[in-house]
Amino acid sequence: MSKSQLACAISSTESAFVRIKTSGSGRYVITACRTVPVGACDLQGRKTDRGIKKLLSLTDAWKDEALALCFCPDTYFPLNAYFPANAARNACSEQCRIEASHFLIRPEEFLHDHTAYSGCRNGDKLEKHLVLFYRAEPFATLSAKFAERHPIDFCGSPLLPSVHRSRSTDGPTAMLDLEKSHVVLTVTENGQLEYFNFRRVGNRKEAEYFAIHELQNNPQCRRSAVQAAGTLADRAMTSLLEKETLCNLVPPAIPEKVEFAGKESASCHSWATSRAISTALMALEN
Repeated sequence: MSKSQLACAISSTESAFVRIKTSGSGRYVITACRTVPVGACDLQGRKTDRGIKKLLSLTDAWKDEALALCFCPDTYFPLNAYFPANAARNACSEQCRIEASHFLIRPEEFLHDHTAYSGCRNGDKLEKHLVLFYRAEPFATLSAKFAERHPIDFCGSPLLPSVHRSRSTDGPTAMLDLEKSHVVLTVTENGQLEYFNFRRVGNRKEAEYFAIHELQNNPQCRRSAVQAAGTLADRAMTSLLEKETLCNLVPPAIPEKVEFAGKESASCHSWATSRAISTALMALEN
């Protein structure tokens, strides 16, 4: 029996919505795909109500279907922590809340995601995790509004969808997020996190510097193409980074097992769409 999944990814300046259905033999079909110029910056202050209404309207035709939400904050507060190996997810989440009380001012105003690093165990007892904190608003308000219309399968940052997506790819998957406020490099392989680093930046020159530094210091980025996107990922930026690092930078990829029903995939090659697809696949496969 075919199953369907809605997903929405909200970046800083745009949001993408997809509806995916299973089609047998481990393949999927995108039956709806839309990108709108409404991002996290449009969900604050006087723009909040209007922005939320626009995003809610994307799923009007599929009320009561399950929805997965991916939030892309402007700022992360990453923390490396050691948890008991193979601990239940609920136990790890409780430990994250304890860490938040030591690490953050007003921890109740933050959400978090966490995942274990690949091959980073301290003996057989402890496991190294990345705990990723980010401010709850405006995402908590948006998810509450969506929850009035849909069962919510997932709410979180791109971290877990990115890790999950690498289960079905050969070799490392490197993703470079180039925004006006930050540079993020994430490397995953075989469904596990290999590397994550977040850098705040104040201007384009700083973004160039830290992007070059990250790419040059990560050998995984030369083993396969680096998916680069964000508001600063224009042709001038990617050409400079390729020249300085000898890495191959490409636009966000659509998984090979995903097909489009009546749409050209080229129309959906955006960072937000790629994240929405990854989030939908994670929700379906989990």
